Amino acid sequence: MLKQIIHTRALLLIASILGITGIAAAQSPENKENGSGKTQPPAASNPRTVNAVQSGPWTVRLDQAKNTVRVANTDVEPVPVKIMTTGSGKKAFQARLVVAPQGEGFASAFLQIPAGKRLIIENISAVGRTPPGLRMEINFFTYIDNNGDGVGDISDIVFHRIALIDQGTFLGTSVASANHNVLVFADEQIGTGHFGVTLQARLSGSTTEFAQAQVTFSGYVEDIPAIQ
Repeated sequence: MLKQIIHTRALLLIASILGITGIAAAQSPENKENGSGKTQPPAASNPRTVNAVQSGPWTVRLDQAKNTVRVANTDVEPVPVKIMTTGSGKKAFQARLVVAPQGEGFASAFLQIPAGKRLIIENISAVGRTPPGLRMEINFFTYIDNNGDGVGDISDIVFHRIALIDQGTFLGTSVASANHNVLVFADEQIGTGHFGVTLQARLSGSTTEFAQAQVTFSGYVEDIPAIQ
């Protein structure tokens, strides 16, 4: 009788252990179901990955009939085209011009460009010194074959004004200055004519005292491109 009781208790203990194990397995994250009966996805801390590598080369196809730019170029309305060969022999250039105006008329100075070259001016630095009460105007002009006719004339001249800013009076002299980044083209030769850079300055009145304009040109020179 005692052996039968012990055997029965052992069976009950094994059954209890199996029941607890089944409940724990049913409540694990991988087997837990939501209210709709569907299994929940794995936790973010243990994501599942899918290898989605494309096999073979990528190809991009263009429709040449659609991917083009068309420009109307008729005999009645032709597109103007000027073909220029690339210049060579680029070389740094820097020069200073000084003039001393004494009145309302322009005083001038001339800057010679190397023969057969084009001067490209990228910066100008200017200063004007006058007696107190007088103001100064400074400008310069250059030549470039704008119309491409190979003839250097008045149609090829270009004026460039320099905007001076007053800096004050120092030791009895009024000072105004300017510094501009620019892009100026100046050809030394157009056809058979030869040209340079001409600086001009004048005052708002007459004086016998010291007055001076000084301008530094910085840039480079290159061969004049050939027009075909």
